[in-house]
Amino acid sequence: MLRLSAATQGLPKSLVCNVHGVSPKFLDIGKQLASESEEGKSRFSKGAYYLGKMIWGKGYRELVDLLAQNKEVLDNTPLDVFGTGEDSQAVQAEAQAHGLRMNFHEGRDHADVLLHG
Repeated sequence: MLRLSAATQGLPKSLVCNVHGVSPKFLDIGKQLASESEEGKSRFSKGAYYLGKMIWGKGYRELVDLLAQNKEVLDNTPLDVFGTGEDSQAVQAEAQAHGLRMNFHEGRDHADVLLHG
């Protein structure tokens, strides 16, 4: 059993094998958007998103804490969050308790057309 992250559940005879790098299809999407952009205008107008299995070990604790601690500096910037997992309810409850503008969505692939902008 190959696991891509030590943050996932450990299983007998499993090995963590981190795969680093960026898939060429993600770079192709960025190149396409850049070539379509007009001079001086950003093609990335939809803001920011966070995508990952919704378990604390994937960085959600750090994300919620940073957003909560810097809410005034960031002007409580909205953030679209894509993912599902064992900690989904807890992450959403924590964000709500801090009054964060995190919009939660089901998980998607990074290359999903809805994320291109």
